[in-house]
Amino acid sequence: MKKRLPSREVVTAIAGALAEWLFAVVPLVVLSIVFTHRGHGSVVLESSEWSFGASILAGQGLVRFVSGIARAKYLSVDRVLLGVSALFVFVVVPANIILALVLVDQENNKPISSLLATGQFALFNIASLLFIVAASFSHLWSKRAVMP
Repeated sequence: MKKRLPSREVVTAIAGALAEWLFAVVPLVVLSIVFTHRGHGSVVLESSEWSFGASILAGQGLVRFVSGIARAKYLSVDRVLLGVSALFVFVVVPANIILALVLVDQENNKPISSLLATGQFALFNIASLLFIVAASFSHLWSKRAVMP
């Protein structure tokens, strides 16, 4: 008979992940407040901090995912490799490419295209979701590993 984690543990895992995520969002909240105060609220999404944040959150998600796996029991290595590879290929790499493109455009005083602005905001949201899921699973896997 498989032991199931109580729903309280799931809520606790998600709350812990959200607490970490909030600290990653603080610079973006400050940036939004400052830009809006200066009358430049429309350029908030053009800031390279969104891509930077997406890259950091995706990397942290990878770290949390792998650390949870290290403590877990009975996980398929192939599935783990698929998860790590997919996160890297579809989030970390694109976030860093968009970050580089945004920084090059800013350096050359070129306006950021709406595609880049939308892309970095979308990647930030995807990385946020993946970080919360990975951090929650990491917490739950570590709890499951020590359950009697």
